[in-house]
Amino acid sequence: MKIVVCGSYGDLEGFLKVLENLRKKYGASNVFPDKEHMEKSMPCIFAHHVIDRETDETITARSRLMESYFNHIDSADLVVILNEKNGIEHYGVGTMVELGYSFARGKKVSFTKQPKDSNVLSLVKTAHKPTEELYV
Repeated sequence: MKIVVCGSYGDLEGFLKVLENLRKKYGASNVFPDKEHMEKSMPCIFAHHVIDRETDETITARSRLMESYFNHIDSADLVVILNEKNGIEHYGVGTMVELGYSFARGKKVSFTKQPKDSNVLSLVKTAHKPTEELYV
């Protein structure tokens, strides 16, 4: 089973914990993002979440990283949405794009917490795709 994890890197510790738990359960080679992708993401994470100052270079790099995400979603069996940040339900812009893309591609989607956000619930209902909760 190939799994793609989407969520805010603003809670990097929580994101990495979800990755670690899924890698233990399904095998490291079956879970994306992998170590290489995360390493390439670090300058973008720093620019966006730490210093809140993007550059043309980080925006271009993030564009390539997002394209990689879309390619992995295309071949995924399951997309896991990490929908919390520091214990509060949260969906960053990138996560919402990936969530919508996943549904548009007909992917099975799971959330780490039951969604309560009305926009997300509307999207889930529109997608007519069964979802399942995934607690990691």
